[in-house]
Amino acid sequence: MTLRRAILLVWVGLLTAIGAAVGAENAEDVIWDGNEQRYTGRRPFDLNDEEIARILKRISESNPKKAEELEELRKTDQEKFLTELKDHGGEEFGKIINEKIENYRQRRRDEFLEWFDKNYHDRAEELKNIKTNDPNSYNKRYESIWITYRRIYEARWNEELVKVLKQDLHLKFRRDELIAKIKGEKDDNKRKELAGQLKNVVNDRFDLIVRRKQIAYEELLKRLADLQKQIEDQNDEIKKWREEKFRDDNVRSRMDYLLKGIPKFKWD
Repeated sequence: MTLRRAILLVWVGLLTAIGAAVGAENAEDVIWDGNEQRYTGRRPFDLNDEEIARILKRISESNPKKAEELEELRKTDQEKFLTELKDHGGEEFGKIINEKIENYRQRRRDEFLEWFDKNYHDRAEELKNIKTNDPNSYNKRYESIWITYRRIYEARWNEELVKVLKQDLHLKFRRDELIAKIKGEKDDNKRKELAGQLKNVVNDRFDLIVRRKQIAYEELLKRLADLQKQIEDQNDEIKKWREEKFRDDNVRSRMDYLLKGIPKFKWD
């Protein structure tokens, strides 16, 4: 992991924590249903060599000179090359991005359904039956399930957090069940009893929320520790590079490479 990415990870964590705290002052559901996000650093829409070749081929069909210029630019400035490729890629670039988005969605859906089947097999079987017997309502049902279980799925790398989120989801179901019963109950004594049960559920959810935030805090501390270690390593490396002997040795090795083709030191 580079220092730049490490800093980004920490900033994402800090901004998430601050955002949750600020939002809690204005929206109760941020406190009760909010979830600390995990930055994965994934970039699913980067172009691969085959896709770049497709775009260059399409550009060459209408503007061969521009395609040649882009090929040369690719050798010297990758970032500028990708920017200009996007600017001149036109319909082919948009088509590739749409393909990547659709592939990403399908891959995410397949991975989620595999996880869902392992963790909630009976409900997964119900969803499969809907797909077979009532395909028109399948997508709507799938989206509902995705919204309900997404947080648990995305936290699957953290067993402790998954346990907390599963308990919290169970309490949400119980909360909704009790609210429905209270609204439909006519007997005051039974309504009072149900309200007492609802209060217990709310208390339990509050304790889980505190634990969830503690887990997020502990993970943030680990990220900060990793960043501090990388800062120290970077500082040590800078000190080493400033040593006169290190400089002389590597200038000499660079000269050997330039004149004799003997690589010893990575300059670029």
